[in-house]
Amino acid sequence: MWKEAWLMSGFGESMERLFIAVHLPEEASANIREWAEKLSGQASFRKWVHPADYHVTVQFLGDTPAGRIPEIVQALQTAASAHAPFMLGVSNAGVFGTNASPRILWAGLNGDIKALSALHRSVVSSMEAFGYVPESRPYRPHITVARKFEGKFPFMMDLLGSGPNPIQWKVDELTLFRTRLGHSPMYEKLDVARLHGHSK
Repeated sequence: MWKEAWLMSGFGESMERLFIAVHLPEEASANIREWAEKLSGQASFRKWVHPADYHVTVQFLGDTPAGRIPEIVQALQTAASAHAPFMLGVSNAGVFGTNASPRILWAGLNGDIKALSALHRSVVSSMEAFGYVPESRPYRPHITVARKFEGKFPFMMDLLGSGPNPIQWKVDELTLFRTRLGHSPMYEKLDVARLHGHSK
């Protein structure tokens, strides 16, 4: 009995650190990279995100038994298929944490944020069947660009300017990623879920 419970809990399987996200197209990533490279010469952050890793998180899943991935992909595809493609854009920039010593530097979003939020709710609902508990904090979609400011002097918010050059793209799929610690780029695409719904 204990062995069956142990296997069901996932301890008998390899674990993958997973998250679901909107991956950025190359042109949008290039715009952010160009802005980040200019900023990096004036602001010291411990880690600058690799441009291939730029994304908009829809839901973080965390450590997951590898054997559950096919079920998760199927549920994700079902959830995504009910939503129509929509437009997002890169717009402005900001930080999380204190302005003088931020822990996250991010690029913001514009476009159909309502559609993104609705997609987020559907995904979160579909993942509850696998034991993933929805976060209590509000959904704040963004693109992480750098982590952990470590400059000798306080960070100057004026350096952000208006953020990366604005650009829009069509969101027509979600991606299931796994994290590969110690690698760069760090995120590996495992599968995608297409948005097939019709606009109302």
